[in-house]
This record gives sequence, C-alpha cells and structure tokens, in this order.
Amino acid sequence: MAYLRYLDHTGQLQTRMLDADQFVVGRAETCQLPIESDMISREHMRIDLEGDGRFRIRDLGSRNKTFVNGEQIRETLLTPGAIIRVGDDVLEFVDDSAGPEKVNLEFITPDRSEPPDCEWIKTKSTLSLTVTQLEQLSQLVGDQPLTARAEDIADAALSQIVLEMQAERGLIALRGQGKTELHPLCHRALKRPQSGSLTPVSQSFLFAPILQRVAGRYPQSAGQMDAKLGYAACAVVAPLTFRGDVVGVLYLDRPSAKRVFTGAALQYCAAAGAHLGALIGESTRKLARLAGREGATWMGTIRRLQAALSHPVASSDAFGAASRCFAGRLRCGDFATVVPIDEQRCGLIVIDGGGHGITGIAQASAIRSAIETSLAVSEDALMDPAPMFNAINGQVAASGARQITPCTFVGIDMSSGKAAYVNAGGMPPLLMVSPGRLVTLDQVSLVPGVDKDYVYQTTRVDVPEVFRVVCYAGGLTESTSAAGEPFGDHRLHEALLDREAFASAHDVLAKIADAWTKHMATAQPADDAMVLVVARR
Repeated sequence: MAYLRYLDHTGQLQTRMLDADQFVVGRAETCQLPIESDMISREHMRIDLEGDGRFRIRDLGSRNKTFVNGEQIRETLLTPGAIIRVGDDVLEFVDDSAGPEKVNLEFITPDRSEPPDCEWIKTKSTLSLTVTQLEQLSQLVGDQPLTARAEDIADAALSQIVLEMQAERGLIALRGQGKTELHPLCHRALKRPQSGSLTPVSQSFLFAPILQRVAGRYPQSAGQMDAKLGYAACAVVAPLTFRGDVVGVLYLDRPSAKRVFTGAALQYCAAAGAHLGALIGESTRKLARLAGREGATWMGTIRRLQAALSHPVASSDAFGAASRCFAGRLRCGDFATVVPIDEQRCGLIVIDGGGHGITGIAQASAIRSAIETSLAVSEDALMDPAPMFNAINGQVAASGARQITPCTFVGIDMSSGKAAYVNAGGMPPLLMVSPGRLVTLDQVSLVPGVDKDYVYQTTRVDVPEVFRVVCYAGGLTESTSAAGEPFGDHRLHEALLDREAFASAHDVLAKIADAWTKHMATAQPADDAMVLVVARR
C-alpha cells in the first residue's frame, strides 16, 4: 500500500492513497491531490505506477521545479521514506509493502571545521515553546505498544518531525563507543541513490550534540545560504538526552530549499530530542524489565519449540556445511537448513522468524518445509527459485496469521559452477571466491506475504571451483555491544576477508564467532543471530 503523507495548510496530518496509475499533484482542482499555493503549478508533478510495482515521479515542467530528497529532479524512482518538495509544501512517500532501507553514514564529510560564514546558532536548553509545539511533542510517537523498540519509536517520531519542520531529509541515531560513531535508528531521504549523488552533511555540525552538548542551526538568514559550502547549507541538530546524558542525535536539513530553519524550530527540535531520548531510554529499560519478569518462561517455551523444529545441516563428499545460532535474550526463532539434491547440488535456507513468538516460528517452519517440498518435487526450483517464492508468497499473504519472516535461499550446482538466489527480505549472502576476496550477493525483494501479487526474480552468478558461501540472519549484524555499537556488516566482512578465513566451513564459522564474541564481550544480543556456512571441499 503506497500513499503520500503531508500536513495540510491548517497543520493537520493527512494521507492520500496513490490510487491512480497516474497520480497528479498541482494547483488545479482536477489533480488527484490539489494544493492551493501560488508556488505550485496547475499540474506540478506526477507519480506513475510502473509495471514492476514501483513508483516513478516526474516533474511536469513546473515553474518552481520538483525536489526529491533535497535534489531537483526531472524524473526518478521513489523509495520508501522519500521526501518530495513542491513549492513550499513537503510530502513523504510511504510504501508499506517494502521494508525500511538501512542507512550508512558515508554522506558525512570528514571536515574539521564548523560551517564557515553562516553564523551557527547554538543553545544548550529549550527557551520557550508555543502551545501548538507542546501539542506536537505530545503526539510525536502516536500509540506505541508496550514493547515498542527504540527503532519503532524513532521512526514514528521522525516522520512527523520532518513534515512539521518542512525538512527535506532527517536522521535519528544513537551514539556509539567512539566520539564520532553513530548507530542510525531511522532516516528519511539519506540513502545514497544509485547515481551516487547525495548532498553531504558537515561532520562537525552533526556531532555537535555529542561533542559540545548543544543544539544548533545554520544559517541565521537566507542571505547567508551558500551552495558552495560542499554540504547541506541549511540544517538543525539536537541531542537526544536521557537522565542528563546525551545518548544520540536528531538531525534535519534542507539541501535545496531557500528557507532557513527558524529559532522556534531549533527550540522545538531541542525539546523533541529530550522527549525522544527519554522515550527511547525508557523503552529499553521497559523491555529489559519485561524480559526479566516474564521472558524467561516464555522464551524457554519458544526456544524448545525452535530446537524441536530445527534440522542438523547436512554435508557431502563435495561440500562441508556448518551452522550456529547465537541465542537472543528477547527474541528467537531463526532457522538454517541445507537441502542436499545430490553430491554436487544443494540448497541453502536461512529464515528469520525471531520476534513473533509461536506464530513466527510456525510460519518460518512452514516456509522452510515448502521450499524443501518444492525442491523434492521439481529440481528446477534449485536454480530457478523465483516461481517457488511466488507460490509461497501467495500462500503466506492469504494466511490470517501472517508474520514478517525474512528468508534467504541459495541454490548451488557445483558441477556447472553456478549459484542462484532469492533474498526475500533476508540478508544478502556472502560469496568467498578466494582468500581475501569477498562478493556480496545483493538482491532486494519483499518479505513473503507482504504483497500477494509481488513477482520474485532469480539472480544467478558464477562460482569458482573452490568457494565458500555465508548466509546469515539480520540479528548477527544488528547485535549491539554494551555501549550500543552494532556488530555491523563491516566487522563481518573484515573477519571473512582475512586470508586465513578461507578454510573449512567449521573454520569459517569459528572465524565469524571469534569476531562476534570479541565485539559483544559480556553483552547478550536481543535477537537470535543465525549463521550458515557451506564450503566446497
């Protein structure tokens, strides 16, 4: 389900379904979304539904142009969370059928100085708030469940803050172990596009809340805006605080707009940071208390069910296999399986059913059984798994107990030197082609059951005579140390790029386990962290 979310001219949050193949936004009453503004053309821009289910936005020759994620466009594909500006109005593109995109921090410039000639305004406290702003603060996170995660709280709040501030991009992140390390919880429009064009952010400004314990904005006036600075020339930042400590950062910017953030906006963001920091901090403590009171018995039941439904991974004379699940303290339910076809062919399955209780485990087990049955009935499914996933997707979508269970499948034919895979919302497999050489098998596909009409695609790659394949659930890279620092993709890749890691399946798994254990130290992950390794002998 795709729709636009925006504030109307009375300040009320509105949503408008993209219920037409050609959805026009403009000043004319005949538009699907009419907006009364002299800054908007009669037919300003159009959003088209393409044959593959994606949405493409086009500027219709408007006088004041169309901007997506702070950059002027003529046409481009929209991704979930994209921020669209037409005139002085801002809209958020929401697509519930797609999961949120993770954000790295490559857009931060490693500058060592403050933005020049822009009169950076700083404050250490909230001076005053209007009644309207107080009402906005009270509604930031909506109706969150008792066990809401920090990511859920932050994502709900950021969406509203971006629209209220009429920002074009935004980020909420927790601080890491180092002075300039961040753990992003959510973002809007800060995912680097395929073109590689993304207006960067000043590092010194973004880290001001952590290094100086201040909120800030720049510039003071529109006349001081300078597009030649090399990074976003209009921004506001505030610390997330919990019990007097700075635990993270709230950041908003406008790379292309000609309006600056006001002093009232700075005060509101400072108050929002304090409010969000408290909510996120309390949610973490609440989850810990719930786990302590009720989790032990319940988790024990789920864990026993998971163990009963798990299969030992199978090896052959041609390949070795090894798997391990690092147990989570709050969520469990991951599965890893190797389905042997013959001595030279096998299928790898990793399913993340953690966090959804018995229904999540039941669905994960059902998906695994469906894949195993498909491979037994038709060997063609091994190297063309897309039709198999299309059938599974329809069955899960029709189920009344549908859960979010990401799945990764890799089919390997060693005799032909080929591999075929589908990442149905799962983590991308890693192919070790030789000592010190690693290939990420990227593919973006929906989690089974989200959209019954979604069409999966098979991706095929060549594999060398000797190789290793590593499949894993998201809990591995999302595991955080006691300081809140995630294990992350980079640490996993570093462990596998070690030339000594190109060894047996058990040795590769041990290399990953050593790096993970060293990072976690005494901390225990919240979610299961499943890893499966297959090595060509």
